[in-house]
Amino acid sequence: MRSRFLTVLFAVAFLMGVIPLGTTMAAPPSDAAVTHQVQAVLDHAAVADGPGVAMLVARGDTVLFRGARGRADIELGVPLSPDQVFRIASVTKMFTAATVVKLAEQGKLSLDDPLAKYFPAIPDAAHITLRQLLNHTAGISDKSVMPQPGVFRRDIDTAAHVAEISKRSPDFSPGTRWAYSNAGYILLGAVIEKVTGDAWYVTLQKQLIDPLGLQHTRYGDTASLIAGRVAGYTTDNPEHRIDNAAFISASVPAAAGALVSTLDDLRLWMRALASGRAIGGDGFRQMMTATPDLPGASPAHRYGLGMYLWQVRGSTMVGHTGQIDGFASAVVYLPKEDITVVVLANDDNFDARTMSRRLVAIALGQPYPDVADIAPSDETLRSLEGKYQYDETTVLNLSVKANALYFQRGSRPSIRMQVTAGQALHFIPDELSYLQPVRDASGKVIRLDYFEGGDGPPKAMLRIAGP
Repeated sequence: MRSRFLTVLFAVAFLMGVIPLGTTMAAPPSDAAVTHQVQAVLDHAAVADGPGVAMLVARGDTVLFRGARGRADIELGVPLSPDQVFRIASVTKMFTAATVVKLAEQGKLSLDDPLAKYFPAIPDAAHITLRQLLNHTAGISDKSVMPQPGVFRRDIDTAAHVAEISKRSPDFSPGTRWAYSNAGYILLGAVIEKVTGDAWYVTLQKQLIDPLGLQHTRYGDTASLIAGRVAGYTTDNPEHRIDNAAFISASVPAAAGALVSTLDDLRLWMRALASGRAIGGDGFRQMMTATPDLPGASPAHRYGLGMYLWQVRGSTMVGHTGQIDGFASAVVYLPKEDITVVVLANDDNFDARTMSRRLVAIALGQPYPDVADIAPSDETLRSLEGKYQYDETTVLNLSVKANALYFQRGSRPSIRMQVTAGQALHFIPDELSYLQPVRDASGKVIRLDYFEGGDGPPKAMLRIAGP
């Protein structure tokens, strides 16, 4: 969520894919092979004396890899270990959604209840259902009406959240579009409190966390001492300088992103969901049921109830990712193959989502290949320059600087691209996603096909202007 919480967030397009025709399905690799390959990935992913990452890969109940590299506290020289506690940001949404589903199983609410039953002052509340809050189709805006300096540093109670959200105009009519909404999940936390009489995180603790034995998962109260909690950093600047992350109170993301947890707890969590011990089997199936295609979401960008659905190397993968000041996370599960992957980083610029895909591909025996860079001609580079339409409001720019191709989205820092022999454009330094130029009969580039996470089908981005 980062400190741009309560502002319009760029909805990341997670695109599902299939293995191309003619691809031979590989046999599952040996446990030793997975361990060796994941260790090599970890060694490459983080330096020993900077922000780091903890990783876990499991098949069934067997943990194939569990390790960490980097520093838990750079200033004190404390190394990361696999046992330590990280902020998990939007991975919290899985816990919030599962709690709402469980309360529905217990007859304490219905997923089809109108929001007006609980908070009638919210605009359009009579036409918004809890299910729409869960799947991001309610139209609840993340735009703060009156942003205040220092708001992220202050504790905000649920009543104040609800009061602020009630002042916002809806982004769209309920059920007509898809748009990721942290505010929608904050409202779900408020509904939990209305139904149970307890703070939302106390209910999560009672209903799920304690019964499942998740000993290190809890509300990440920034005032309390939490044993093993690591410090958060950011390298999200043009120089990739290591800075302490900006402070953000856990009460700001609330039920949308305030939990902390560990590798082991999150593995147990996914196992409990999949086995029906966390919620009923039908509840988990509902969480994994993709929202119908709506404007704002590609048919390949699927979301259920508090859970994404992706394809990796032809296999279905479910779970969630998270990002907040100082931290990035990904917790994913492959139902058919019974594979669990957890990635926790204490650098908010770390791409945990891509890393989870990379580790899953290794566990499937279909690792992503290394990308070989070439030195294209100046003519080739210049032919790629231009502006490309990503969505209704976002334009991407490709430009040539010092004989290299750069990608830029809005005012964000530009990113150098690797150009391969097939002219696929990969993001440097370690990004599976790539752009594939498509040319007309005359050789002119007319669009870029965007393969998110290295798989298809692609998102087409039309060229709207030359350099």
